[in-house]
Amino acid sequence: MTLFKETIHRKILETIEDHANKITSRDLEKKLVQRISVGRREFQAALKALIAEGELVYTYLYGCTFIEKSFNRPVRVGSRVILTPPERHPVLNGSDIAVRLRQGASFGCGQHPTTRLAIQGIEYALKTLRICDGIPNTTLLDIGTGSGVLAISALKLGIHRAMGTDMDPCAIAEAGENAQINGLSQRFTVRDAPAEEIGGRFHLIAANLRYPTLARLSPYIASHIHGKGAAVLSGIREEETEEVKRIYAGLNLKCRWEATEDGWAGLVLSKRSLS
Repeated sequence: MTLFKETIHRKILETIEDHANKITSRDLEKKLVQRISVGRREFQAALKALIAEGELVYTYLYGCTFIEKSFNRPVRVGSRVILTPPERHPVLNGSDIAVRLRQGASFGCGQHPTTRLAIQGIEYALKTLRICDGIPNTTLLDIGTGSGVLAISALKLGIHRAMGTDMDPCAIAEAGENAQINGLSQRFTVRDAPAEEIGGRFHLIAANLRYPTLARLSPYIASHIHGKGAAVLSGIREEETEEVKRIYAGLNLKCRWEATEDGWAGLVLSKRSLS
């Protein structure tokens, strides 16, 4: 491949990554012309090659065709976590971990920014806040577990046991299957019950949910975190972030980490007494 072709491929991928919303092929071509001097034939050849290689995929919504990053291949979603279909074998470097997911109807296979933000928040809580250090039998609660991706990632990153809650039978079945694929069936259980019915305290609580639900569950989440544990919240629009932080600050939970992607935000919060 020539250097110019490599540049076109790279700029296409960067443009899609930087675009806050779904993008059509026509708009992608327009943006690429603004970045570099490329003709239509060269653009279409590069786009076709990226789709053939599995880097990009066509998606359809409301009668319109879009170009998006493909997740039917290994994709890095955090500093250590790589999501991959079960049949693929990604190259792992250093402390990388592979989370194998069979794509189904449940939410949480890496396509959405909120999933990626939640995984990055879990990485931060375990590495920087070090909530597992010197603590045996650490536990996680994943509220609205969907595919189980957050719980499975946390288990592979160092959490000892995880529980997921979900009211969707499809999610319960798919999370269970994904746990089995990753060899974690004995350490990850899923309950078809509201979070408020789950007792006990957890070293880490993950909730990739929309703002109204995060606000409603705030007293439960705050009261069910271990003293030096943390909460990882995602599913928050950027304009809702300050209000979410205010609500949880009133429950003695301080924001320790914040990140945004494509208009969405993820937070990590812990008790203010944490040193």
